[in-house]
Amino acid sequence: MSKQLTIIVGLTVVGFMAFGLALSFYRNVLFEQTLEDIRAQNTVLRMRIARGYKELDYYRSAQFKDKYAKENLSLVKPGEKALIITEQQRPLDLTLSEENSYGEEREAAYLELLRQMPIMEHWNLYFFHRDRIEELKRAL
Repeated sequence: MSKQLTIIVGLTVVGFMAFGLALSFYRNVLFEQTLEDIRAQNTVLRMRIARGYKELDYYRSAQFKDKYAKENLSLVKPGEKALIITEQQRPLDLTLSEENSYGEEREAAYLELLRQMPIMEHWNLYFFHRDRIEELKRAL
Protein backbone atom coordinates (compact mmCIF):
# COMPACT_ATOMS: atom_id res chain seq x y z
CA MET A 1 0.00 0.00 0.00
CA SER A 2 2.78 2.46 0.85
CA LYS A 3 4.52 1.76 -2.49
CA GLN A 4 1.34 2.56 -4.39
CA LEU A 5 0.83 5.74 -2.38
CA THR A 6 4.43 6.79 -3.07
CA ILE A 7 4.00 6.15 -6.80
CA ILE A 8 0.72 8.09 -6.91
CA VAL A 9 2.23 11.04 -5.03
CA GLY A 10 5.32 10.95 -7.25
CA LEU A 11 3.21 10.91 -10.44
CA THR A 12 1.06 13.73 -9.10
CA VAL A 13 4.15 15.84 -8.38
CA VAL A 14 5.54 15.09 -11.85
CA GLY A 15 2.15 15.99 -13.37
CA PHE A 16 2.07 19.32 -11.55
CA MET A 17 5.63 20.02 -12.65
CA ALA A 18 4.71 19.26 -16.29
CA PHE A 19 1.66 21.49 -16.01
CA GLY A 20 3.81 24.28 -14.55
CA LEU A 21 6.31 23.88 -17.39
CA ALA A 22 3.56 24.05 -20.02
CA LEU A 23 2.04 27.10 -18.33
CA SER A 24 5.44 28.79 -18.17
CA PHE A 25 6.05 28.06 -21.86
CA TYR A 26 2.63 29.49 -22.78
CA ARG A 27 3.32 32.66 -20.77
CA ASN A 28 6.67 33.04 -22.54
CA VAL A 29 4.99 32.72 -25.94
CA LEU A 30 2.43 35.37 -24.98
CA PHE A 31 5.18 37.63 -23.68
CA GLU A 32 7.17 37.27 -26.93
CA GLN A 33 4.04 38.12 -28.95
CA THR A 34 3.45 41.20 -26.80
CA LEU A 35 7.06 42.26 -27.32
CA GLU A 36 6.69 41.91 -31.10
CA ASP A 37 3.50 44.02 -31.03
CA ILE A 38 5.27 46.70 -28.99
CA ARG A 39 8.23 46.67 -31.42
CA ALA A 40 5.85 47.15 -34.35
CA GLN A 41 4.14 50.06 -32.56
CA ASN A 42 7.54 51.60 -31.81
CA THR A 43 8.50 51.39 -35.48
CA VAL A 44 5.27 53.13 -36.48
CA LEU A 45 5.82 55.82 -33.85
CA ARG A 46 9.40 56.38 -35.04
CA MET A 47 8.16 56.84 -38.60
CA ARG A 48 5.49 59.31 -37.45
CA ILE A 49 8.05 61.27 -35.44
CA ALA A 50 10.44 61.39 -38.40
CA ARG A 51 7.60 62.59 -40.66
CA GLY A 52 6.67 65.21 -38.06
CA TYR A 53 10.26 66.49 -37.95
CA LYS A 54 10.30 66.75 -41.75
CA GLU A 55 7.02 68.69 -41.70
CA LEU A 56 8.38 70.95 -38.96
CA ASP A 57 11.50 71.65 -41.02
CA TYR A 58 9.30 72.49 -44.02
CA TYR A 59 7.12 74.84 -41.96
CA ARG A 60 10.23 76.61 -40.68
CA SER A 61 11.71 76.98 -44.16
CA ALA A 62 11.76 80.22 -46.13
CA GLN A 63 9.92 78.50 -48.98
CA PHE A 64 6.87 77.81 -46.80
CA LYS A 65 6.91 81.30 -45.31
CA ASP A 66 6.98 82.81 -48.79
CA LYS A 67 4.17 80.53 -49.98
CA TYR A 68 2.06 81.27 -46.90
CA ALA A 69 2.54 85.02 -47.29
CA LYS A 70 1.51 84.91 -50.95
CA GLU A 71 -1.49 82.62 -50.53
CA ASN A 72 -2.99 83.77 -47.25
CA LEU A 73 -1.77 87.32 -46.77
CA SER A 74 -1.72 88.36 -50.45
CA LEU A 75 1.80 89.72 -50.08
CA VAL A 76 3.80 89.93 -53.28
CA LYS A 77 7.44 90.97 -53.62
CA PRO A 78 8.18 94.02 -55.78
CA GLY A 79 8.30 93.02 -59.43
CA GLU A 80 6.27 89.82 -58.92
CA LYS A 81 2.83 89.22 -60.31
CA ALA A 82 0.18 86.96 -58.84
CA LEU A 83 -1.53 84.58 -61.21
CA ILE A 84 -4.67 82.82 -60.01
CA ILE A 85 -5.55 79.66 -61.87
CA THR A 86 -9.04 78.28 -61.49
CA GLU A 87 -10.54 75.21 -63.08
CA GLN A 88 -13.57 75.80 -65.23
CA GLN A 89 -16.26 73.21 -65.40
CA ARG A 90 -16.43 71.99 -68.96
CA PRO A 91 -19.76 70.75 -70.18
CA LEU A 92 -19.75 67.05 -70.85
CA ASP A 93 -19.65 66.64 -74.60
CA LEU A 94 -20.28 63.07 -75.60
CA THR A 95 -19.93 61.88 -79.14
CA LEU A 96 -22.56 59.59 -80.57
CA SER A 97 -20.45 56.46 -80.05
CA GLU A 98 -19.67 57.47 -76.43
CA GLU A 99 -23.37 58.08 -75.83
CA ASN A 100 -24.20 54.64 -77.20
CA SER A 101 -21.54 52.99 -75.06
CA TYR A 102 -22.84 54.88 -72.02
CA GLY A 103 -26.34 53.57 -72.71
CA GLU A 104 -24.99 50.06 -73.10
CA GLU A 105 -23.15 50.37 -69.79
CA ARG A 106 -26.35 51.46 -68.07
CA GLU A 107 -28.25 48.56 -69.61
CA ALA A 108 -25.54 46.11 -68.52
CA ALA A 109 -25.64 47.50 -64.97
CA TYR A 110 -29.45 47.11 -64.92
CA LEU A 111 -29.24 43.51 -66.14
CA GLU A 112 -26.54 42.71 -63.58
CA LEU A 113 -28.76 44.12 -60.83
CA LEU A 114 -31.61 41.90 -62.02
CA ARG A 115 -29.31 38.85 -62.08
CA GLN A 116 -28.31 39.47 -58.48
CA MET A 117 -31.92 39.84 -57.27
CA PRO A 118 -33.77 36.79 -55.98
CA ILE A 119 -36.52 35.45 -58.27
CA MET A 120 -39.21 36.27 -55.71
CA GLU A 121 -38.16 39.92 -55.82
CA HIS A 122 -38.45 39.86 -59.64
CA TRP A 123 -42.03 38.64 -59.42
CA ASN A 124 -42.83 41.08 -56.63
CA LEU A 125 -41.60 43.97 -58.76
CA TYR A 126 -43.43 42.69 -61.85
CA PHE A 127 -46.81 42.18 -60.20
CA PHE A 128 -46.94 44.89 -57.54
CA HIS A 129 -44.43 47.62 -58.39
CA ARG A 130 -44.19 48.03 -62.15
CA ASP A 131 -43.37 51.73 -61.74
CA ARG A 132 -40.25 50.81 -59.75
CA ILE A 133 -38.93 48.77 -62.69
CA GLU A 134 -38.78 51.87 -64.85
CA GLU A 135 -37.39 53.82 -61.92
CA LEU A 136 -34.58 51.26 -61.56
CA LYS A 137 -33.80 51.49 -65.27
CA ARG A 138 -33.56 55.28 -65.08
CA ALA A 139 -31.46 55.17 -61.90
CA LEU A 140 -28.87 52.94 -63.53
